[in-house]
Amino acid sequence: MPALALVGLYAAQSITGSMVQSALPVVLRDAGVGLDRIGLLSLLFIPWVLKVFWSPLVDRFATPRRWILTCQGLLCLCFLAGAAFAPERHLGALLPVVFAMAVLAATQDIATDAAGVYATTRRTRSLASGASTVGGYAGFLIGGGLWLWIYARLGWEISMIFLAVAMLLLTLPVRALRIGRPEPAARPPSPLLSLKNPALMRGAGLLLLWQGGVRLGLAMTGPMLVDAGFSMELIGWLRGAGGMAAGLIAAVAGTVLCRRFGPRPVLLAAGGGIGTCCAGLALWAAAPGALWQLAALQLGLSALTAVSFVALYAEMMNWCAPAQVATDFALLQSLDAALAVATGILAGQLAQHMGYAPVFGLAVVLLMSALPLVRRLAGTCPASEIPLKNMEIAE
Repeated sequence: MPALALVGLYAAQSITGSMVQSALPVVLRDAGVGLDRIGLLSLLFIPWVLKVFWSPLVDRFATPRRWILTCQGLLCLCFLAGAAFAPERHLGALLPVVFAMAVLAATQDIATDAAGVYATTRRTRSLASGASTVGGYAGFLIGGGLWLWIYARLGWEISMIFLAVAMLLLTLPVRALRIGRPEPAARPPSPLLSLKNPALMRGAGLLLLWQGGVRLGLAMTGPMLVDAGFSMELIGWLRGAGGMAAGLIAAVAGTVLCRRFGPRPVLLAAGGGIGTCCAGLALWAAAPGALWQLAALQLGLSALTAVSFVALYAEMMNWCAPAQVATDFALLQSLDAALAVATGILAGQLAQHMGYAPVFGLAVVLLMSALPLVRRLAGTCPASEIPLKNMEIAE
């Protein structure tokens, strides 16, 4: 599968997550909602936590293409339905709609990740991982930056219609894809079989500590900008255009570096950089300086996180067993989503009662603890490979 096709798929899947994780907390904070309640929005990531339990369905039934088309079509309808419920007045009615979006986006995520692994080999995984990161930042621009800018200018209803149109446009190219899969295994796919994959289990241990630090560092960056005095429109540009530009450049650089040096050295370097940015944010929170310093630290954090995602996701693809790619990768992502929920709640409580500095300080501790594990835990994968012919572009 060409990298551009994967970029489009990952952009579509990240729109919903970026809106909930990045933009909606900014809207609620601007409306005066407490940080502890904003932190509870992380509970909307529960479908990403639990998706491993229905991921075997993607391995067993239909094709990734059919799953992707169905989920993205239903997401368009959800965005249109959500336009009727502005969060400052109808948050209780909006949350079930957003939760349905999360279920659909998590399922589309399963199918897209399986498609990416089916199309690549161990040597080309960094290209697929880079495409996923680039697509993720493109979706972040749409669901976070542009959506927030449109909301500030035109209001909730128009901004949600915009997301529906964007999802529809990203769905159209998928119709040109014919995405197959390997022959079914003798044993039905199951999360229990994932637990017997030693490479996957070692990787899960690394993921727990590594992403715990990264997620904690990212959790309160939006509300921190609001409290620092940035305007809504400036935050939209900073976390949209600026964040996307930094992320895209870094994702491309990360892909090139992974191809040249391998994922592990890149992961180590990126982790050190992320820890440095989080330390800088902790110092800024304790003794605020110029606003440009805060903006530079947040852009640096975005760029280095993109590099780390390229390297980490390339390794994650290599840990999956060919007979149940969707299930294995969903298990890893469910663990990552569980961390997003836990760190979001923890960050909200810490920031509300102790300030932002302890949030970023704890992120530094977790990341520095994870660095020694990278060399020992990463780099192994199942012996067999999935042939590239399982995926093609329709004429």
